[in-house]
Amino acid sequence: MGEIATEGTTQTPKRCAKCGACAVVCPVFRASGNEIYSARGKRHLAEVFEGEKATPVFEDIYSKCLLCGACAQVCPQHLDITEDVMAARSEFSPFYGEHGYQKYLARKALGRPELLGVARVFAKPAADVLLDRLPTASGLRLRLALFARTDREEEVSEGMGAGTRPDPSAAPVTYFPGCAARYLYHDIVDSIGAILGRFGRKLEIPRGLGCCGLATMASGKRADALAMARKNIAALEPGDGPILVSCGSCYAQLAHYQELFKNDLDWQARAQRVSERVVEISVYLESLLAQEEPAADERTTPLRVFYHDPCHMRHEAGITAEPRTVLSRLSSVELVELPDGPQCCGQGGLFHVGAPELSAKIRDDLAGKILALNPDVITTTCSGCLMQLKSAMAAADSDVPVVHLGVLVNR
Repeated sequence: MGEIATEGTTQTPKRCAKCGACAVVCPVFRASGNEIYSARGKRHLAEVFEGEKATPVFEDIYSKCLLCGACAQVCPQHLDITEDVMAARSEFSPFYGEHGYQKYLARKALGRPELLGVARVFAKPAADVLLDRLPTASGLRLRLALFARTDREEEVSEGMGAGTRPDPSAAPVTYFPGCAARYLYHDIVDSIGAILGRFGRKLEIPRGLGCCGLATMASGKRADALAMARKNIAALEPGDGPILVSCGSCYAQLAHYQELFKNDLDWQARAQRVSERVVEISVYLESLLAQEEPAADERTTPLRVFYHDPCHMRHEAGITAEPRTVLSRLSSVELVELPDGPQCCGQGGLFHVGAPELSAKIRDDLAGKILALNPDVITTTCSGCLMQLKSAMAAADSDVPVVHLGVLVNR
C-alpha cells in the first residue's frame, strides 16, 4: 500500500501516536469490537503491508468506515483520517468490500438521481398497502418504511405548504435540494418554499443540478465525483446571492468543492465562488425566524422533539447550535437530548449498503436511546440520516414520526 497520500500532500501511517483516542469515538469499533476497523487499526494495517497490493481483505477493512469524522476531531496528531481512507479507496477495485456490487449499483444510480423519483412512484403505494402486513424484521418492510407516512407524521405535517405567496418582484433564493428532497421527499421542498413565502421570497432550483457527489467521493471514485461537481458548479454559479442547501451531507460537499480541484486552478476558482455562497438550512432558518415574533402557544402539552445531529454538521461544519435555536423559536416545543451527547446513526453514505449488519447495529443502538426519551417527533437536517432514522423506527416497531427540520418548522 505504501504511504497514504492525499492530493498535493503525503502523510505516513508512522505519524500515528497509537494512543487509541480514535477507537473510543469510532461507531464501527464500538459496534463491532474489532479494533482493525478503527483509525489506529487501519493505519497499523497500512504500515505493516506498506508497498504491497491491496488484497480483498484489506479492501474490506477499509470499507468499514463511516467517514463520520469523529476520529479526526480527537486525534492529537491532527491527522486527516477520513482523507486517508478515501485516498486508499481510490486504488481499490470498483466492487471493493462486502456487498461491493450493491454499492457499485448505488453509485451508478446516484449518477442519475431522477431514478429515485421512479422508485418512489412504485414504492409509496406498496408501502401504503404492505407496511403493516409485513413482519417487523422484514427487510422489505424496512425499505418500504422510507416511503410511508404514519398518522402521527401526518399530524406533525398538518398545514404543510400553507405559506404566504412570495412577492413576484422579490429576488429568488437559489436552492440546492439534494437528491432525496427533490425526488423522494418533496414535502421538504414544499415546506421550505412555504417558509420563504412568509417572508416574501421564493425558491429557485437551477436547471442541470445533479447529485452532490459526496457518496461517490467517499467511495474513492474521484473522477466521477469531480464530474458531478463540475455539473453542479455550472448550474449554481450564475448570480451572487446565497445558495440554500437543505441537506447536511450535500452542504458539507458543496462547501468543500474548491478542495477537489487543487490541480485545476480554473475550476478551483469557480468552485470557490460557489462554495462561499452555500448556506445550510438551519443557519438560514435561524436568520429568517429572528425577523418574526414566535407564534402563539396553542398546545397544552409541549411537543417533545429530538434533534439528531448529522455527523458532517457536528464534526466538520460545527453547526449544532443553530438547529436548536430554530427549535427554541417554535411554539410549545420541548427539546430532548441524549444524556451522553449526540451519536452517529450509522447511515454513512453507502456504508449502510456495504455493511448492513454493522449499520443496523449502530442504528438500533441510537434508536433505543432516542425512544427512551419518549419523543413525539424526531427531526434532522440530513437526508441520509432522515432515511436511516425512518428505518430505525420501523425496525423498533415505533410510529414516532421522523421529519426534516424544514417540515417541522412549517407545521
